Amino acid sequence: MSPGIPEEAGQTARSALDVFREQPFMLAMVLINIALLGYLYYESVQAHQDRRREIELLYDNRKFVGDLLARCNLPTPPPIPDR
Repeated sequence: MSPGIPEEAGQTARSALDVFREQPFMLAMVLINIALLGYLYYESVQAHQDRRREIELLYDNRKFVGDLLARCNLPTPPPIPDR
């Protein structure tokens, strides 16, 4: 009979821990990669929030300019004479 899932997971975890004991540099690399992924996720969330804020500011500015132009009372240009 083949071992079950818990036994396989236990053997894999033990072998991974053995590798980390033999080569601590690998453990450091794994931890650095996890930290890098966390940092990149944080940065992407912040960039998304900044872009959303900038787009809202652009729309607000466009609306404000539209309101100003709607209130403008421009004189009618004089008619162009026929030749």
